[in-house]
Amino acid sequence: MTDASSLTVAKLKALCVLHDLPTSGVKAVLVERLLEAGLDRSSIGLPDLQTEDASEEVISLEPEPEPVVIEAEPASPAVEVPLPAVEDDEVLEAEVLDAIPIEDDAPEDAAPLPEVPPAVPLPGSKTARNTTLLDMVKTPKAAAVLLVVLFLGAGGWYWVEQQLDPVTVDALRYGDEMGFVLIDGQLTATEGFVEPVIEQLDIEDDICRLEVSFSGTGDVAVHEGTMLDIPSQGSDTRLLGTVSVRGAHGAEWLAVQQEATYDLDELVVKRHLRSIVPGSNDCSSSSASASGAAELALTSWTEIGDRVTLRSNADWEVDLEGVVRGSTTTYGVGGLLGSFEVFAPGIAMLTQPVELQSLVGTTPIETGATGTGLGWDWSVVGAEDFAGKRMWRIVATQPDLATYCLGSATLSMWVEADNPWASRQTVDVRLSSDNNGQQDCSTLSQQLGDAVLPDGEFRLTHTFERTSLTRGADRLDLGTTYLGRPSPAELGAPEEALVDWTRNASHVPDAASGASTTLEEAVSCLRSVGSSASGANAALDNEGYIWRAVGDSGGEVDAWNLSWVGNDDAHGWVRLDVSSGESGTCTFVEKGPLDLGIVWNRESAPAVLPMDEVEALLLAEDRFPELVGSKGLFDANGGHNDGLRRGVLVAVPDDGLTGLISELVDGEAGATTYDYVRTWDQQGWDSTLSVAIDGTSGRLLATSLVERPA
Repeated sequence: MTDASSLTVAKLKALCVLHDLPTSGVKAVLVERLLEAGLDRSSIGLPDLQTEDASEEVISLEPEPEPVVIEAEPASPAVEVPLPAVEDDEVLEAEVLDAIPIEDDAPEDAAPLPEVPPAVPLPGSKTARNTTLLDMVKTPKAAAVLLVVLFLGAGGWYWVEQQLDPVTVDALRYGDEMGFVLIDGQLTATEGFVEPVIEQLDIEDDICRLEVSFSGTGDVAVHEGTMLDIPSQGSDTRLLGTVSVRGAHGAEWLAVQQEATYDLDELVVKRHLRSIVPGSNDCSSSSASASGAAELALTSWTEIGDRVTLRSNADWEVDLEGVVRGSTTTYGVGGLLGSFEVFAPGIAMLTQPVELQSLVGTTPIETGATGTGLGWDWSVVGAEDFAGKRMWRIVATQPDLATYCLGSATLSMWVEADNPWASRQTVDVRLSSDNNGQQDCSTLSQQLGDAVLPDGEFRLTHTFERTSLTRGADRLDLGTTYLGRPSPAELGAPEEALVDWTRNASHVPDAASGASTTLEEAVSCLRSVGSSASGANAALDNEGYIWRAVGDSGGEVDAWNLSWVGNDDAHGWVRLDVSSGESGTCTFVEKGPLDLGIVWNRESAPAVLPMDEVEALLLAEDRFPELVGSKGLFDANGGHNDGLRRGVLVAVPDDGLTGLISELVDGEAGATTYDYVRTWDQQGWDSTLSVAIDGTSGRLLATSLVERPA
């Protein structure tokens, strides 16, 4: 049948756009139209008439819309609130990148992944210091800077050793461990590709070009657990080697634990500043240089039943003219967000290894063998000598970068028999919105590149070479069921707990018992100030709503920032000081317009769990002990710790998308995210903890702890 394509409707529409074809109609109509235009069956995801094609994993990229300037009330001072990357792979919205998947804690391969919108800082606040976890990805373009990291994460690095007969790649075993050297590391970023890096490193200079060189050592390993790691299985040794780990809802799962550590003893960063000559926007040829070192430890847990990533953790420390350290955990978050959070230090140069079998499967490795895996096309180009041995060489390329004229990514791997990794691997990645060096880039492809990538270029090259290899005994227990495995019914809050607030309210429900003031009190304060915030109140009187709210309890009163949108798409923000109790006060502070292209769309705003119920889930049954105590969000009694800032972001699809971009948008659902940030000083360190939670499912998305010397 013509609609049996493995491609999504959005991808089929993108193909229609790139071939100047109409994009209307259901999936079967799109497939038939592409066939009539002369595209071969494999290009549109159909099986060959003679042999079945292997299904192809596709990365969907959704670009950001052009910002729309909408006049609102005059600012009291005119302060602008930067918008989150409301866009998402499976989640960010309001500018949408189809690339931030959020898996349910219960692994379900077929379930669609929701989107994760980022958070918006208070007007006039310094983003770098009080950034929420999801502030890190502000726009589709910022996320695209790290697209290459996602691609590299799919490829992994591989080491091996033995004879040259055609081989089938061996699977990983508990106890496998490989040491390596990392050499010739070079990263160059210019213009828009620099921004995510300098934001993470808290640099205020106007840097237009960043050059990083690095080398060091490291190792990758598969943890071999003991019976102490799986107490729920009693004395049953059948699953020996796995470990018990908590997922996004706090439930216990059995998983394979994989670890990677990196010691970058040579790290040199050169930064070029914008010209100080008046009227000039050139990038200076001279640079300031800093040398230092970095350490990074990555750990991931893969559930053995459905083989999905439950949790990933990165512990890092960077010493460049001062030490910055931290720890980031993501819960089932993949795609761009997952990749970004792994590299919280801001130097995206390494990725967590993935075993070679996940790329090539069980295909025999011999000259001419080809295949597709993890979104990469690979082929065996022949045999070559390396380290005094004859080895197979595999070259893998990322096809979507070439298809959409965004750049290129190539992995070269030297592979031997009876080993799950490669003895040597080189990485060469280039991203650019101007399509330099690429042929046959149509005008529409150029438009897509302009929409998805920032101005400038990104280049990353490095090489891994094995220094040691130790094999374990028992293969991983994947695809296995086990005693006490959680079921979907046990996860999250019941559906009847969801509140469809858009029917008769102007904001999501809060009512958090541990908070000094709530969103309800902040909105009541807004209504009481009347003409001081006439634009906001007029909008709320006519079906407008609060799409972003942030309450900061760091002072004598709580500072609330409420961002509103009216049914005419006018939008702005209002700052209020609020205190609770019988002597509670309400003070108007300031207001301002927004130039963010926010749209009014009540129908797409999802039903949510009230904030108080989400907090109850986080505190229940000691599910997340790291969130309680002196270094957490809550005290031992469930109250909010001092210095806590909490917020909500309601993201909806942007109805203003037109032309090529509108053809690539697939899906109409919005997303709601709750975010928490707490800062404190302890033992000579300034600490910031950020937490993001899905407002509909109540699942924990990610946490991030950053520490700097006080």
